[in-house]
Amino acid sequence: MENEQLNRGPKPQHKGPEGQKVDADDLKFVRSAIEKTYKQVSPDTHPMIMWGIICLITYPAIHFLVKNQLFKWVWAVFLPPVAIGLCYIFVTLILINKREKKAGFVSHLKRQISWVWVVIMVMHGLTWSILGTAFNNYCAGDPGFLFAILFSIALSITGIFHSKEWLYGGMLIFVGALLAFFIKDYGYIILGLATGAGLIIPAIIVQRNYRKKEKCYE
Repeated sequence: MENEQLNRGPKPQHKGPEGQKVDADDLKFVRSAIEKTYKQVSPDTHPMIMWGIICLITYPAIHFLVKNQLFKWVWAVFLPPVAIGLCYIFVTLILINKREKKAGFVSHLKRQISWVWVVIMVMHGLTWSILGTAFNNYCAGDPGFLFAILFSIALSITGIFHSKEWLYGGMLIFVGALLAFFIKDYGYIILGLATGAGLIIPAIIVQRNYRKKEKCYE
């Protein structure tokens, strides 16, 4: 008799209205947490598209100037779009930070990725480009190739932590840089096409995929 009673185990309890309400609140909380976790990896692809357009325009323009020996115009063509791009990125980062603080949810992942881009593109890219130009010593690499390689590295890191499309974009830029290295006469045109495509195409795909998934949480 004792064994029979032990095997029966506790009888299932039927929850009343209050218990069902608690379960509904728990599900609502879990859904809210999932939404916030998903939104922390919001792609914010507009800076990528902007830099892709800058590369598509600036690289071929520099190729045209160098081919026609108009060297004094190179920095006049190069500096304004780069300055605009950097200002746009800093403004975007400030707005994103304010938006996240207002929502009460600060994305640690997005901060890490932002610092990757700041360290790689701003610190390394600008530093070696300015030093090379000031001292006429490009041992660190031609600025055009240097920025293309840095874009490739930064995109690849972003792809590892965020979406694989960015990784593919970084690989595309790397392949373009290799081709440009061996086809020097059209190197800047190749770099412009590869860098522009490597930034813009993944950005469009990532944004589209994010919008599709976002509808699932509405």
